[in-house]
Amino acid sequence: MGLIALALTLLILFINLAGLAQCFERRLGDIDLARATGVLLLCLALFFVEHFAGLGHLAWLWPICTALSVLTLNKRLADAAWWRGQLPFACAFLFALAWRFVFPDLDAQSEHLTDLYFVANYLPGSTLPPPDQWLPGYRFDIYYGFLHYATALQGRFLNLDAGRAMNLGFCTTFAFTASLAWSLTGRFLQRRAGRLLVVAALTVGGTGVAPLLPLIYDLPSTNAQQADGNAVTLLWSNTRFTGLYDQQVNTELGRALFPALTPEQKPTSDFEARDLPLETISYYTYLGDLHPPVGGFALLLFVLALIGALEPRPADDTSEMAQADAYGWRDETGVFLLGLSLPLLLALNPWTLPLQALLILGWCAYRWRGGLPVFWRALLGGAVTAGVLIYPFLAHFAPNAVPTAFALVTSLDHTPIRQFIAVWWPVLVLAGLGLASGRDDRRSWWAAWGVLILLIITEIFFIDDPLGGKYNRFNTTLKWWSWLFPAGIALLGTLTLASSRKWIRIVAWLPLLATCLYVIPQAQYWINHPKNHAGRLAGDAWLADDPGQRAILSYLRSAPKGLVMEGLDGGSYTVHGAFALHSGQPSALGWPDHEGLWRDHPWFINRDADYIRALYHGGLPDAAQWLASRKVRYVVWSSYDQTRDPGAFARMQSLLASRYIWRGLSNNNGIEFGLWELRGQ
Repeated sequence: MGLIALALTLLILFINLAGLAQCFERRLGDIDLARATGVLLLCLALFFVEHFAGLGHLAWLWPICTALSVLTLNKRLADAAWWRGQLPFACAFLFALAWRFVFPDLDAQSEHLTDLYFVANYLPGSTLPPPDQWLPGYRFDIYYGFLHYATALQGRFLNLDAGRAMNLGFCTTFAFTASLAWSLTGRFLQRRAGRLLVVAALTVGGTGVAPLLPLIYDLPSTNAQQADGNAVTLLWSNTRFTGLYDQQVNTELGRALFPALTPEQKPTSDFEARDLPLETISYYTYLGDLHPPVGGFALLLFVLALIGALEPRPADDTSEMAQADAYGWRDETGVFLLGLSLPLLLALNPWTLPLQALLILGWCAYRWRGGLPVFWRALLGGAVTAGVLIYPFLAHFAPNAVPTAFALVTSLDHTPIRQFIAVWWPVLVLAGLGLASGRDDRRSWWAAWGVLILLIITEIFFIDDPLGGKYNRFNTTLKWWSWLFPAGIALLGTLTLASSRKWIRIVAWLPLLATCLYVIPQAQYWINHPKNHAGRLAGDAWLADDPGQRAILSYLRSAPKGLVMEGLDGGSYTVHGAFALHSGQPSALGWPDHEGLWRDHPWFINRDADYIRALYHGGLPDAAQWLASRKVRYVVWSSYDQTRDPGAFARMQSLLASRYIWRGLSNNNGIEFGLWELRGQ
């Protein structure tokens, strides 16, 4: 995407978001909450509608909506104060864009291709649930994809391909998270320095391990490549410390703090340290995944910002917002939105529903004990409204969901106390400060107990999914801790910095600043990691750098729609499916391990995966007939396939010639790359 086209795209996006926010700002009294509310309600409404009739491509709408937004904003576009109000969202968006612009690749690393596949499912605007781009004949009704639907909706509006939609969708979601944190802090903190500190700790900060990293790992480097690798190690250590990187500390202090278990100390002979991850917002920024927890962060901050906005104002506050609050309608709107947030998690990130429900229940108890109205009808009304809007999604998703249940954490699976303190000490310190405030500061006292109780719950219960052994609690801590840590940092950090006691305000700076030290390995990565594909926001540059692969991509992008077959190595986290995803074509089979897990391991997925492996070694009998019967239109032969088995090309040509015509698209010293295309199509 050229810089001029990118700038115009962002201008269109910002104007439309601002126009949408204008419709709700008077009702909510806060530009960041209004923007998030407008987008949330619009996406929910369309998510409901498109389960009955897909709306297709929506690019024809942006000229109309942009003109209406300009008319709605009117004189505000010339108001400097209004522009200043847009800065938190705009600056956060541009910060995330800087990462995506410099490191845009959507490759086989982590969940890049998986998330791209989620977005690609929703991008055509088909009636929901959409056709599964990784499993022909099936519908994509086996995953909670509201974040990816919203991302694709933005892409449909701006006429973007899946890669650009995903990269810019990450920036939008990050901007909502940061700007809502700014809204929360602004309710309690007057000084900008404190507000910036909380937002920084939330968005670029790490866990409590962040300040320990240079003390427990000795990672000498003599060149940029080693420095890059060391930065990656430190970035991952912060997230996967307990049970993985704590076993790899290599300094004297590190081994003293986190000694490895000896065979004699293990409770059982086959015991492995439990892998208990905690993924921060900053980790996702580096990684570039648009996974459900990213949307969960935004919804969490939406809830916290609403809770902050619902706090009573001082008696001497005579502002317009305070006067509106006196009539109650603003409060009821906020409580309605709190209720709306809960059912939405079933479509966004259902793992965190129990914690967010307890958060809102705790807020209700806090209001009730303080003699403040809870507005139960508004809360219930919001929950019912969201339940109705996501019911069409649940009707398809619920029968296919993998059955899970709550279980008690056994003694073998508890977090080791040293690692627990190392990861959680910033939140524990802030909670201690909140408790030290006493009942004179009800907000801090209640918030501190709430966070501590939720943290204790995560050590008592877990969700018993199919994983076991060292990964028994993996998914639970991955989702629960990754939700609770930013909740504690944002809420407790804000309230302790707003304390009436000076010593509490001073001490609160320590854990917040300490987590921000995670910015050091982020900067090291930024400086030393190769930036060969900067600016290529489609995310396919890693695939298109090779001339043969670029030729295949170009052909598929302009070719009629049809199933694309690609060579298969492993079951997941491979380049398999990349040509189809980056060209906007459906795949004959995606990652078999992922599809098998989501669909309760039907027998035919592994069978078909084995057939594909045999095909790409030239050893599948009746290959042409099998492919044609599955309506496979394109069979790719790329440098990956040539590297895997150079002699397979001739055998495949012999097997496929009766039904498929070879299209050589590139020739490298006599070695052809291209694809076979079904005859008569």
